[in-house]
Amino acid sequence: MLARDSAFFNTGTLGATPRVVVARMVEHLHFVASHIAEWDYSGHGGMISGYAPMVELRIKIAQLLGADVKEISLTENVTAAMSYIANGLDLARGDEILASNQEHPGGRSAWLVKEKRGGVTYREVPLPKPAHSPEEILEVVTKAFRKETRVLVLSHVITGSGAILPVKEICAAAKSRGIFTVLDGAQAVGQVPVALHDIACDAYVGCFHKWILAPAGNGFLYLRREQAEKIWTTLASSEWANHQDDGFRFTQRGTGSLTLLLGLEAALDFHAKIGHEKILARIKYLGNCLRDGLRKIKKVKIYSPSDENMCAGITVYNIEGWTGPRLQEEFWKRGRLRPRSSSEIYGLRHSTHIYNSPEEIERSLGIVRDLTGS
Repeated sequence: MLARDSAFFNTGTLGATPRVVVARMVEHLHFVASHIAEWDYSGHGGMISGYAPMVELRIKIAQLLGADVKEISLTENVTAAMSYIANGLDLARGDEILASNQEHPGGRSAWLVKEKRGGVTYREVPLPKPAHSPEEILEVVTKAFRKETRVLVLSHVITGSGAILPVKEICAAAKSRGIFTVLDGAQAVGQVPVALHDIACDAYVGCFHKWILAPAGNGFLYLRREQAEKIWTTLASSEWANHQDDGFRFTQRGTGSLTLLLGLEAALDFHAKIGHEKILARIKYLGNCLRDGLRKIKKVKIYSPSDENMCAGITVYNIEGWTGPRLQEEFWKRGRLRPRSSSEIYGLRHSTHIYNSPEEIERSLGIVRDLTGS
């Protein structure tokens, strides 16, 4: 449904929703508005969410992520899921939460609140930007562990650089020290492979409104089966103590929008119909095209990793003498192209997805060449 007179390069914030997803949600809105009097409340009648376990939808998510269905909860977004972990995990005064200095506020802030309320310590380890190798990241993170470290909070894919971190190796190192691992997968799911049992983290939070192209308001929480009982319920309804299905325990939070969840299911089906591997490969290919072109232009500084194995569809870069907000405005003015400003210093975050094309990438590179005089 994207307008043909512009190009959208900000999937890292919100994906462009496919027509079939919009149609499914509109259909359900009409159904509820027209037939609500027929609702007899049994099985919730396909009108609302928030009470039923939504097993079929959770199975599709579990299959995509390489997890068990009872390890998956439905949430509104990453911020909510991260807050459930921070609020629900018992920590003692003096315990330490370790994070990187490149976490999104939605992944960081719940732990800052816990520090202020609970007497625990929140500490950040600086990561290189750009990163140069997985080994470099692994060494920096593991050297930052202390005997007081109880929780590690880290992004799978860094939102401000697109760096894919070696999370499996980091989680193994943390587990050997008894550290509870929480990964922020906001930029990972639908952009890079995610296999949660293989990664072996304790918790993983993510969303579907970016790279899966679902409507906003759809996120998830993964809790490894062996760790789920350690997390108290934050928003409690009748299933708050259901440890037979901890995923249902966190999914049930009162009345919600079934329309949004049907939109999520349509987006997951759309993704599966095209093919998961095919989509990831296309995202990576277009990201490579952009970075290859940028490397040939003088006065361009790339903040995404120099190792292409650590990159996919996000590229962060700046032009000498420019700022992110100015570049964002210039791209729109010159070509109706919409990457997103990353910051004053780091320039643009340029995301590529299957609705982008090599021609749009070349138009973007043409603007950069013009601005640099290349």
